[in-house]
Amino acid sequence: MLILSACGFEPMQGQAYREKRTVDLSAVSVNVVGSSLNVVTTTISRRYAQLLKAEIEDNVNPKNTQTPKQFMMDIAFAESDIALFVNPDGTASRGDLNYTTTYSIKRVADGVAVASGSIRRISSYNSSPTADFASYVSIEDARKRGMMELAQDYKLRLASLLPTLNTSNATAIEAKPGAPALELQPVRNYETIRSGN
Repeated sequence: MLILSACGFEPMQGQAYREKRTVDLSAVSVNVVGSSLNVVTTTISRRYAQLLKAEIEDNVNPKNTQTPKQFMMDIAFAESDIALFVNPDGTASRGDLNYTTTYSIKRVADGVAVASGSIRRISSYNSSPTADFASYVSIEDARKRGMMELAQDYKLRLASLLPTLNTSNATAIEAKPGAPALELQPVRNYETIRSGN
């Protein structure tokens, strides 16, 4: 333990660390915007954006402590549905819901972004072409599980960012150059295999 303390290590649950904190997770306001790539209506994306926001707030502030908000966390997420185990007739018996989220944390006082990043999650479901309601329930359950797992991930990410949020002179993050977009390759599906292409 002496070696760890000599290198500057401080346990997050330690009394000295807690006394030095000026910002805790209840001082972070959360705003979530969602989009479902494979869904025509926006009702689902709004509903699950609200669920993700509520789950994050419950995780980071379970006692609903009313504190002045010093930081604003903006989260955007997109859902894409990928069919797995495609049968010869073109129906799929299993699928993955891929969630790609990006976040940015800004100080409320001056609007300076002090942290940003991304978190990804995959939630799987089973489906049946002969049981529509069971497939619907399975997909909705996968969406709920995906939001709850993302909320846990954001709680851990915010906890790891507490030292940055407690630094009063935290500088603005520098914009990173975007990676070039990947080219989509044609996928051999049932129709192309059947026609011999």
